[in-house]
Amino acid sequence: MTEPIALSPAFIASASTEREQLIQVWRVCRERYDQHLELAEAAAREAERYGHTIRELGEILGVEDQLSFVNVSDEIRGERLREIAAEVVWRHHRAGDVVHYKEWLDLVVREGHRIGGKSPTATFLTQVARVDSVERVGKRSGLYRLVGTS
Repeated sequence: MTEPIALSPAFIASASTEREQLIQVWRVCRERYDQHLELAEAAAREAERYGHTIRELGEILGVEDQLSFVNVSDEIRGERLREIAAEVVWRHHRAGDVVHYKEWLDLVVREGHRIGGKSPTATFLTQVARVDSVERVGKRSGLYRLVGTS
């Protein structure tokens, strides 16, 4: 067994200061990420409200069949969401990797998918918990480990 390297007090002080600075930068990045995610979810909810209004007006006017783009929702849910989420996470990670659900959700959204439901994040979490090729890591950690094969 190798003995740990003896670190000088100056190095320890310098490394500790550097670590604290990095933690602060990381926190700012995470906050910015969370803010952008909230903005994206708000935009998705707003678009859904517009789509609903368009459908209602189309029904009133009797032209709903002509507005086929409204009838075909590009939002994913249920089994389709599980399939896409699994495909995406396996494209970016491999067996044994651990991924936080926010990173996973971000990967899915960055690939152009829109998640349905009043709370897309909640919809995502509900469905990915049922993906066979991942397992939860701990309780309420938000972490998932890729197991087996895609």
